[in-house]
Amino acid sequence: MEFMKTPMQTSDMQSDYDNKIVRMWVYSTVTWALAAMLAGVLAAFQLVFPVMNGELAYISFGRLRPIHTNGAIFGFTASIVFATFYYAIPRLLRTPMWSRKLSLIHFWAYIATIILAVVTLSMGFTQSKEYAELEWPIL
Repeated sequence: MEFMKTPMQTSDMQSDYDNKIVRMWVYSTVTWALAAMLAGVLAAFQLVFPVMNGELAYISFGRLRPIHTNGAIFGFTASIVFATFYYAIPRLLRTPMWSRKLSLIHFWAYIATIILAVVTLSMGFTQSKEYAELEWPIL
């Protein structure tokens, strides 16, 4: 009864989904969640022990807090949203993503943007706007 099978029940269609990119986004989510939480914990400790940063401006509270909030918003939350999209959309539409190469470009460009955000925020380059601290070339 091959003619009664839906496209999702055939073995060749199931293997066409790109689960590698979904795993990459999930690993990114976990990594950025841990990094953002670490920055938040360090910032919280600096409220109690202000000399904890050892006079280093790069890890002062004013620079760690934007790293924590942007890491949680863009690193953690957006990464899991992208993982969900890359997992759900091909299955809902019953078709693979248009380009695996474009999916990888999207992933690595996003990771580079998050890394640039951490570097520039730790250097003190911000727009001084709450939840919109990143400088415009990074956005």
